[in-house]
Amino acid sequence: MKRIVLIFIAIVFLSSCSSDNNNISGTITNLPEGTPLFLDYLTPSDVTTIDTAFIAKNGQYNFNKNIAKSGYYRLKIDNQRFLNLVFEADESPVINGDANDLIETYAIEGSEESIRLKAFQSAYSQNDYTTDSLQKVFQVNPNLIAELKQSQAASVNRMNTAFISLINAKLGSLVSLAAVQQLDQKKYADFYKRVDQALTKKIADNPWVIDFHQKVVNMDNLSIGKPAPDFTLNNPEGNAIALSSLKGKVVLIDFWASWCRPCRMENPNVVKAYKKFNPQGFEVFSVSLDGVPQQQNAKQDWINAIKADGLVWKNHASSLEGWNSSVIKTYGIKGIPFTILIDKEGIIIGKNLKGKALEHQLASIFK
Repeated sequence: MKRIVLIFIAIVFLSSCSSDNNNISGTITNLPEGTPLFLDYLTPSDVTTIDTAFIAKNGQYNFNKNIAKSGYYRLKIDNQRFLNLVFEADESPVINGDANDLIETYAIEGSEESIRLKAFQSAYSQNDYTTDSLQKVFQVNPNLIAELKQSQAASVNRMNTAFISLINAKLGSLVSLAAVQQLDQKKYADFYKRVDQALTKKIADNPWVIDFHQKVVNMDNLSIGKPAPDFTLNNPEGNAIALSSLKGKVVLIDFWASWCRPCRMENPNVVKAYKKFNPQGFEVFSVSLDGVPQQQNAKQDWINAIKADGLVWKNHASSLEGWNSSVIKTYGIKGIPFTILIDKEGIIIGKNLKGKALEHQLASIFK
């Protein structure tokens, strides 16, 4: 009986040790004893610190929090010194590095995805470094623009090749998700769909996968030749306007905001196009993303900008919720200004047209 009890205790002990060891540990040099390290869990909308460890006298540290779910994580000393990582559930990664140059010196074991993420970051950084170097050369030798563009294109191709290699190696990976979003959506649409399918099958409840899946859905919904999704928002007077109410007109759906400087700079081009082609059946439906937290009176800012920029058309609408507006997800908007051009039947015939590109497109329509 005593032997059975001892065996039972040993099993319980080993089981608890196994659970406790599913955490993050390692050594980071050149930090004072007692320096806190933070383990953050990242989502598309939030950063949550889930555990804190402290540097021991010999530079060692150990987080108590087990890695319970797959996702993007961050090991942080401070806002200037941190590592972005990808962990799978129940991993026990060991991360070592020098605090004086953490990004360049860190090494990781026990996390295949974090090792792959390091390769992704290396390819991205190399292209970034090349771009910066070429810009400096251009400032000194502007006559070399053709050669510099060629070098830049070659650098981007090398980066894309590295990303494609990472994606093909493991489609259902959060590293592949990071890599594919650096590729051009039009050219690499098939990669977007393959990564989406693999991730949705593997970790459909992950917030990054949910966000990416919606992006891929929007890619299909918003492609040239598809009907533009209908929506209804209020104008400054509080009256509802539906996109579908403009059927029979060629319409530019223009997403902008009073606080967006690039939008305000583009507005004169939209005004010019409206005045030139409106008599032939062209309309503008301006959708404002005013209502961000820093605005004290978003509605008045919106009204003032309409007047100041001479946006003389009548179709102005907004929910005054900023980036929380329902149209953000519907149209997959990541930045403004952003435009969609639709024909008289509401079919998408152009995307993100600005300046002369918009005028040329309209000229071809209204020959």
